[in-house]
This record gives sequence, structure tokens and C-alpha cells, in this order.
Amino acid sequence: MKEIEKKEIIDSLRSSKATLPVKLLYDNLGGKLFDAITETEEYTPTKDELAVFSENLEKIKAILPNSICLIDLGAGSCFKAEKVLPVLNPSCYLAVDLPSEFFMNSVQRLSSIFPEKNILSLEIDFTEGLTNDLIDTTISKAGTNLAKTIFFPGSTIGNFSPVAASKFLSSFDNDFLIIGIDLLKTSSELEKAYDDALGVTAAFNKNVLLNLNRQVGTNFDVTRWSHKAIFNSEKSRIEMHLVAKEEQIIESPYGEISFSAEKSIHTENSYKYTVESFSKLLSDVGYIDISKFVHPNNSYAVFVAKRNRQF
Repeated sequence: MKEIEKKEIIDSLRSSKATLPVKLLYDNLGGKLFDAITETEEYTPTKDELAVFSENLEKIKAILPNSICLIDLGAGSCFKAEKVLPVLNPSCYLAVDLPSEFFMNSVQRLSSIFPEKNILSLEIDFTEGLTNDLIDTTISKAGTNLAKTIFFPGSTIGNFSPVAASKFLSSFDNDFLIIGIDLLKTSSELEKAYDDALGVTAAFNKNVLLNLNRQVGTNFDVTRWSHKAIFNSEKSRIEMHLVAKEEQIIESPYGEISFSAEKSIHTENSYKYTVESFSKLLSDVGYIDISKFVHPNNSYAVFVAKRNRQF
């Protein structure tokens, strides 16, 4: 992490509305804890998405060209790739995620499961450092004239505000998009999903402070912070916060940071959509032929769309 980025993080913690970058949640331990979250009873998006894929993968394949490169953003454990690769059968698969031992082990495991497939990887922050030129250079090793297909499961796009999501999805020079979206539910259902009874999500959220200590040089004590998840109905998003249990002073290479009791650090947003609102977002940024595959209980949807090259 660059010095300027570290200083910006400390400055944001001193703000009246303290925040931390979402990517700090996903170190080695964070990746493992997130996988554990998907196994909790309360968190259903991963289970619902896999059910949608299981039922509709052949239909999704029929929409796509014969020769594609599947570009998996935030591939993490590569677990979803493992489920879709046998049916979608891309000419190449490109896993993209932040550098970590967890991610590289996941890619190696996937390569061992599918030794016959062309599996590539990029260790990079896909929200900032992933350029179209880098994608083209990387997948050129697998051949030419492949339809670049962005694979963005897990409703990760919900971590972006709608404006930022629109900008992000329009930034790629891709041909097709496969994207998973967690749909709007009651506030009670959503808050339970992000604050499970076992406390796995709480551990995931608090781990961001340990990662911050390592990367920036702070001295947060996670036992002095509590996890809180709230649904902001006005903005249609779940917010994750860490709340100070008591007044405290945190040391950093850029000076002390003071927190009063009950002061909150906003760590993550997860925006929720309806089928109609996300369809409009895709249309507004230049996607056409939008197909929607919705879970029977209307809890989750997978969208497949073609990029309008004339947009």
C-alpha cells in the first residue's frame, strides 16, 4: 500500500463520518471468513445464486457465443467458477482478485480440478488497477477473437453506490456480462443476514481492524469494538459499522486518532435492487438483450446482457 493511500485512510478515520475502504475486509483471513458467512443460516445470497445457476446454466450458455473468455471479478475462492466452468466451457477463464495467498491457492486448486482448461489469473484491485489493455494482454495468451464476458457473481456490485456501479460497469470493453444481484427484502431479513447469530459476520467486520494494523501501522484492539448492521431504507442499502465500546485513542504513523464512545466506522455498504431497477441501470449504461433469471422466492437474480457497441 502506498504512503498516500495510508494517509488517506487515516484522514478518513478522523472524519466526522469515519470510513474504511471495503478492500481492507478481504485479506487472507477475511476471504476465509467471508466463505464461512456464506454457510451461515441467515445469509442466503450465495445459496440462492447457486440455485439460479444450477437451474439456468444451459440457458445462459445458449445466450453466449461459442468462444468466450470468462473474466471473474473478485474471484476469491473460485468456488462459483468451479460450478459454472463445466457448462459454460469458456475458451479461457481469467480470475481477478486482490493479491493474497488465499486467492492464489484458490486458483491453483481450480487449475488442478480442470487441468484441461486455460486458467489465467491477475492479482490486482479490480476496482482501480484493472485496465482493458491489461485484460487484453493477459487473455491474448489464450487466443484471439474471444468474446470478453465479465463474470461478476455474489452481488459484489452492491458494494458500489448506484452511480459508482454505473461508472464501473461502463468502464469495461467487454462483449457480455453475467452478474448476480441480491434483491430487496424486508429490513429484518437483511439485517439478520449481515449479523448472524454465530457472529461470523462480526468477526469478518472486526478483522478489518487487524488488517489495518498490519498494513498501516495502527494499534486497534478489536475487543473494544462491536459490529453493527443496519438497513438504510432511504438508500436501499445494508450498512456495516464498527462501533467504539468506549472512548479510546489509536496510534498511527500519521498521528493519533481519537474515538469517543459509540463513534462509528462505516466499513461496507451493500445496495439492494429490484429486478426492474437493476435492469434500468444496465440499460442506462449501454447493455441490451438483458435476460433475467430470478430465484423462485424472488430473493436473487442473475442478469445476462450484451454490450451495445453503438452506445
